[in-house]
Amino acid sequence: MADRIDTLGTGLAALDRELGSIGAVGSLAAAVERWRTDCLAMLFHLRDKGGHRPLVGVLGGTGTGKSTVVNRLMEAEVSATSLRRTFTSGAIAIAKNAGDVPDGWLGLPREVGGGGAVRGRVGVLAVVELDRPLTTAITLVDTPDLDGDQPVHQAEADRVFRWAQAMVFLVTPEKYQMTELLPYYRLAKRYALPAVFVMNKCEEAEVLEDYRRQLGQREWADARVFAIPRDDAAYEPAEDRALPSLRGTLAELPEVINKQKQEIRRGAMGLRLRDLLGRLDDQILEPMRQQRAEVDRLTETLRAMASPAAGVDVSPVTQQLQRRLQEQSVLYLMGPQRILDRVRQVPGLLVRLPRTAWDVLVKGRGVHLAEPGQAGAASRAVPDFPKLLADQFTILQSRVEDLLLSSPTGAGWMNRGGESYRQVKMPPAEAGKIADEELAGLKAWLEQRWHGTPRDTAVLMKLLKLLPGGKKLTKWSEAAPYLLAAVVAAHHAFLGPVDLIVLGSYSLAMWLGEKLSNEVTWRTRQANRRIGERFAELSQEQIERVCVWLEKQAPSAQEIRKLTRMAESVAEMMDETLVRG
Repeated sequence: MADRIDTLGTGLAALDRELGSIGAVGSLAAAVERWRTDCLAMLFHLRDKGGHRPLVGVLGGTGTGKSTVVNRLMEAEVSATSLRRTFTSGAIAIAKNAGDVPDGWLGLPREVGGGGAVRGRVGVLAVVELDRPLTTAITLVDTPDLDGDQPVHQAEADRVFRWAQAMVFLVTPEKYQMTELLPYYRLAKRYALPAVFVMNKCEEAEVLEDYRRQLGQREWADARVFAIPRDDAAYEPAEDRALPSLRGTLAELPEVINKQKQEIRRGAMGLRLRDLLGRLDDQILEPMRQQRAEVDRLTETLRAMASPAAGVDVSPVTQQLQRRLQEQSVLYLMGPQRILDRVRQVPGLLVRLPRTAWDVLVKGRGVHLAEPGQAGAASRAVPDFPKLLADQFTILQSRVEDLLLSSPTGAGWMNRGGESYRQVKMPPAEAGKIADEELAGLKAWLEQRWHGTPRDTAVLMKLLKLLPGGKKLTKWSEAAPYLLAAVVAAHHAFLGPVDLIVLGSYSLAMWLGEKLSNEVTWRTRQANRRIGERFAELSQEQIERVCVWLEKQAPSAQEIRKLTRMAESVAEMMDETLVRG
């Protein structure tokens, strides 16, 4: 039997470690912490071989005078008291020596003191060494209030109940019907914990009898109730219910525990472990399964979410270049047919030449054209593309958050883990950088093309240079390309080499013109496509980061299955060891 209990304890300890390795968050983390504390208490009861005095907890409500009763039982001021309620904050163990409190008891660090009244602190077990007749028999443990306004105090009191080997339930005439004690009465009976019931500040026998009767209705028909009268009360309890008798009953608890039948103790241990495993499934594993299902649903929806279109068209940036290329290109401005038409109309053309053109032809002056579009550039503001992309990215993040908030579970994760969620949100400025970088490349290309010569004009210039007098024609055409027709007419080349070149290269000119027309459009589309692709990649990265954050909010399906198998294994060992014997 001892070997099987050791095996059971080993399996339960492994389950506890596995559960501790899972990073639960929020309310699930609190449930895990509570369960692990109770699991350590279960392991203590399974593995305890005696060798120390019984650990007896004192449980009661606010103002019932637990610390005062403990001091009177010990006949020493060991636990600090105050007229102010909820004065005791942590468990205080009064023992003959510190060794009477097993290592790791309550799962808390301990502080040993030997002088003065101790108040106790949350999260710490205070041990007071005191040599008294009662500490020779038991170790008495004072606790915080069970019904106070601070949940941490209630947790400390509940912890002592789970670890204790016997209990003292303390009430007053005003609080003997407090509902907070009722479940502990039932559990003490279920776990076969020896229990002693005390009414402090008692002033009349009828109230004490009513308390005893109510205990009988709650499975404690054989309960022995003791009374400690209020200091200024005329009531005096019977001798077998007075403080000295209470002290003697507590001193007899080791004998009561030792005489407890092995079958009762084993059955109670099995019930305690069954309750523990039941809470594991109800309060931890099932919520884990639900959270995992919700994480899977949300991540699937997020990954299926279409990235919003970048909605950016950089063509306004290239429109000025398009116009400049057209102004610099002979074929864009005239085309071969228009050159011939103007040659045939040269008399009227010469008459209608603008002053600048006349200066070129007659006086030989150079003409410097203004930069195209300069006059209206100030009035045509280019859109703020980085801001547009940043706004689109913010819209994506809003859609993601709307999806999470639509789920109560997801909303809870966001509320509790707000800081961790904010860390996975990418700054919208990252989207703005895409526009900045792509526009920088586009502007560099524009700068290069702006100061270059269109390819169709360059080809025509090379052809002109091969003709007699071509250098002069080239110089004039570079000064004002649109005056090429007038230049042709002035040199009497109506059907001469220039017309032949133009006519002969008509198909080439058309091809060059089409390439020139498409070049700016292609580069614009390329910039738009690159912006769209990079924005989609950034949007997908943001969604993936949220999905990774979601994955951390719940254990994986594999971890849940492993915990379930381990819990089932412990349950099987429990049936073989504690239930069937």
